Amino acid sequence: MAVMITIPNEIERKLQRKADKERRSMEQVILDLLANALDDDPAFPSPEEVVARIQAAPPTPGSFRPASGSLADALRNAPDDPEFDLTAWNQSWLNIEAEMGAMTRANSVAEGRA
Repeated sequence: MAVMITIPNEIERKLQRKADKERRSMEQVILDLLANALDDDPAFPSPEEVVARIQAAPPTPGSFRPASGSLADALRNAPDDPEFDLTAWNQSWLNIEAEMGAMTRANSVAEGRA
């Protein structure tokens, strides 16, 4: 099917630059753009792509504070929490692990892997 549209010169220049950069025709670039725009399942970047973008980004000076002491010392000298119950916490964690294991087994059965 052939469709003719008129696009502004600025968009045409951007499309041509993209096509030149990718060494493809402008028509191929436009078809890919349209196909992606109409796709019901938008493509999300992979975790590796996200990490690469973060690593490539320059640091923002106000986003971090330099260390002012030893973390090990701060943890060793942290005050005790009288409200913390290690036995109850361990029991809660065992319950969570049991629930995760049950969910994993149920998913395996549902997906035919068990």
